[in-house]
Amino acid sequence: MANPLYPDNPSQVPSDLTKPRASYRRQALLAMAGLVVFMIGYIALGICFGVIAYNSIQHLMLYFNWVRLVVAICAGLLTLFMAKSLLTVRKGGAPGGLEITADKQPKLFAFIYQLADDVGAPRPHRVFLTPDVNAAVFYDLSLLNLLFPSKKNLIIGLGLVNVLNLGELKAVLAHEFGHFAQRSMMVGRWVYIAQQIIGHMVATRDWLDKLIHFVSRIDLRVAWVGWLLGLVIWSIRAVVDSLFRLVMMAERALSREMEYNADLVAVSVTGSDALVNALHKLQAADHGWQTAISVAKTQAGEGKRLGDLFLAQQETITAMRSVLDDPSYGIVPTPQGSPAEHRVFSKAMALPPQMWATHPANRDREDNAKARYIAADIDNRSAWALFDDAQALRQQISTDFYVPEKRDELSLTSEQEAVAHHFSRQSLHPRYRGNYLSRDVMRNFASADDVLAGPTPTNIKAALAKLYPEALKEQLAAVRDLESEIDTLEALARGELTPSGGIIRHRGSELKKADIPRVLEQLAQERSELVQALNRHDSQCHSSHLDAAKTLGEDWPQYLEGLVKLLHASEHIAAVVRNEQMLLANTWQVVTADSKVGYLEKKRLLKVGKSITGVIETVNAAITQFTLTQQLMTAFEVEDWPKQCPEFDLVEITKDNWHQWFPAAHDSMNNIAGVLEYMRDMLVDDLVSCELSIEKMFNNEEEVTPAPSAATVPEQYPTLLPGQEHQLQSKLDLWNRFQLAQGTIPTLLRLLVATGIVGGTLYGGWVLA
Repeated sequence: MANPLYPDNPSQVPSDLTKPRASYRRQALLAMAGLVVFMIGYIALGICFGVIAYNSIQHLMLYFNWVRLVVAICAGLLTLFMAKSLLTVRKGGAPGGLEITADKQPKLFAFIYQLADDVGAPRPHRVFLTPDVNAAVFYDLSLLNLLFPSKKNLIIGLGLVNVLNLGELKAVLAHEFGHFAQRSMMVGRWVYIAQQIIGHMVATRDWLDKLIHFVSRIDLRVAWVGWLLGLVIWSIRAVVDSLFRLVMMAERALSREMEYNADLVAVSVTGSDALVNALHKLQAADHGWQTAISVAKTQAGEGKRLGDLFLAQQETITAMRSVLDDPSYGIVPTPQGSPAEHRVFSKAMALPPQMWATHPANRDREDNAKARYIAADIDNRSAWALFDDAQALRQQISTDFYVPEKRDELSLTSEQEAVAHHFSRQSLHPRYRGNYLSRDVMRNFASADDVLAGPTPTNIKAALAKLYPEALKEQLAAVRDLESEIDTLEALARGELTPSGGIIRHRGSELKKADIPRVLEQLAQERSELVQALNRHDSQCHSSHLDAAKTLGEDWPQYLEGLVKLLHASEHIAAVVRNEQMLLANTWQVVTADSKVGYLEKKRLLKVGKSITGVIETVNAAITQFTLTQQLMTAFEVEDWPKQCPEFDLVEITKDNWHQWFPAAHDSMNNIAGVLEYMRDMLVDDLVSCELSIEKMFNNEEEVTPAPSAATVPEQYPTLLPGQEHQLQSKLDLWNRFQLAQGTIPTLLRLLVATGIVGGTLYGGWVLA
């Protein structure tokens, strides 16, 4: 009997659509060959240590010798060290959320089972519902899974269900099942198992490490055994880690091919458009869900809770269309011309949504899905149709978001009202085209006077009417896209991001890592030109309103200038504090990267700590001289700002307290910056509200009234223009890079030294045994 909730499969699908390409098979062979060689070498090394231990014990049974005893103990421990990693089981772990069964959700399971059967994949063992925007699989892994496949468990995020229709959800789940169906998944499974073995051996510190550490601290006559054993274990870890990195290079290329193939599996049962449409919707879904969570936390702080977080997510997406003045936000664009040629994603670096952050870029996936276009109707019914009593389920998941002990103390509030309140800020009104959405509007100006130095218009009324044109939103979108591209390329250059398949694609071209600095210079120039245009616009907005205020009198010019100056000061000083906080965190991470702090490293910590203290003291001196508006005083619930404002009141950093001082300083700076950022957000609203009032009074739409008392700031305060931030250390020093194998030369040196130690240990142990 046909399932009425299961969208029809495409009628004409080429039989070889999901057949692995030649590049797929080549990468699979390379990955498999590398893994086989790696596993043979690993097991052979363990066997060698085992044979040495066995021979030593045999000799000891014939006649006792202290040297042979030490060799037997060391070789036995090294054998155990190698073997215990092979026996590691990585538990997939419960993903949280709610586990469901076919009895509780028969329609959903019927859908899942039919989809799994259609793509030739095993049916999931367990199914979990989580509240976020996600769809994934997880499973336990052990050495046995080299021969026997593990049972797969499926995660379905209801934040994903909330934004997709039936056809799109089918495509997303078909992608996940596509991995199950791939015969080459055996290679992937072997890679994952090897990863766990190496991860356990290289990163895990257990009873054996504690034993060696204990022995190393005993009397010198015994401690040398612990030192020697610790050195050998470090060497084994270094050798295995270095070799496995080579194996992973082949695996990354295979991973990219596997993702493309899984996408084609989805295309084979949903057509070429459904998966692409889902990818497009997920960008807005990610932001909508995170905003809904933020709204829920804010409401909880006010003693209220949301009964349906998913309704809040939908309301957020709707609200963003208004804020950005973009009715198409989160909506898949209608194809123009041939559907096969139509592209949803541009060739710029269109990054995957959060749930598929390790996948190829969206445009690459779209090109792959439409290389051989498969036409199919998309079932537009809501994906919630698959769930029995969906509303009760939404409420249950939403209720579980709150801490049970405090949940009963919170009163239910309207999701629509909560989201509306979140977006009710004047600065988010559609008339501003998103100009004040998540944007520092003062950081590019060295002083508040520069903000107000725009040319005086000949016709103030006409100038005010044209301050936020339609073209502004395109400029803002272009800047956001450029900043995303720059952030991504910088992360790739630092090694914080790994490109899918090892290939960097940008604006339709492949880049080498060495090309990134050149491309970044070009992007920085593009951004600079756009930012300068926006700066001129911002200056024109605020100076034009100041000109209007001067015609009104009644202290409105002073009030407006005070708001601009206080906003400029709070925005810059918050940036200064965050800059020092990042320096503190970066220094701590670099110095403690190898879990050891030497004499010179400790001196560096003290020097940085004292430097940061000096900067933050100037911050304290500046913010205590602020005079806030009455509106801000009420919002902060303070009566005497200089006495009640946040302070950096830590004791002086010393060689005895640095390990407590750094975390405490980080928390203190976080508090100061948080208060200033909250002040900045309020001031942006106050500023645009003030300007709107000035505009209405100037146009005789409101009666001219006296202005409130103006805010003031000191003549001098710390500022931080973009580009003046600390140049943070992205590379460790040579010794730490040697130990952690960061960079080609340190990696080769570590491999050479470690191989020499391991080889010498094996040779010496074999001779003595």
